[in-house]
Amino acid sequence: MTDSYDADEEILLAFAVEPEKDNATLERYLKDYPHLTDQLIDLSLDLRLQHATEEETSPVDEAWVEASLAAFRAISSAHTSQAVVDPFESVAPAELVTLRQSLGVPSGVIKGFSSRLVDFASVPAAFIDALAHGLCTTVDDLRRFLEGPPRLALGASYKSDKAPSAEQKKMSFEDLLKQNKVQEDQIQRLLAKRD
Repeated sequence: MTDSYDADEEILLAFAVEPEKDNATLERYLKDYPHLTDQLIDLSLDLRLQHATEEETSPVDEAWVEASLAAFRAISSAHTSQAVVDPFESVAPAELVTLRQSLGVPSGVIKGFSSRLVDFASVPAAFIDALAHGLCTTVDDLRRFLEGPPRLALGASYKSDKAPSAEQKKMSFEDLLKQNKVQEDQIQRLLAKRD
């Protein structure tokens, strides 16, 4: 069993150091190593989140970003009367497994929501209702949470000289489903629930 585990770790390491981590590379690994589907998809999402840290910024850029962020926070705190609550924070892993099974999606889709990678406007209302219900929160609280900027996956650890940062661009619900290898008929069923 240790040999199999070591071999799987080597495969995941090989994927992590691929020069191109695009969909074609992921597809190739998924085809060659179907027993590692969940691990490869999770690793792909984690690497995508790290991608934003690859570019260095100058002190002038950082000062401008900090000043802009401070101004934004001042404006938004004046307009925001309710705090944003993380609905994933108090959910046990076993409850997330049950939720993903009830929604009929893989764990990578739930991770996409908890990392706020999904554009809220692209998600059908019925799916949002079911997700909010499963997380024991309201649709409004879930919307406020998802409208925040993307963030790193909770509980993830990284080995790097630089601190990781989150992906800057959100993706559509349909793209998240496709990236997580949800079958086309299931994608159509999930998207058909749009208002």
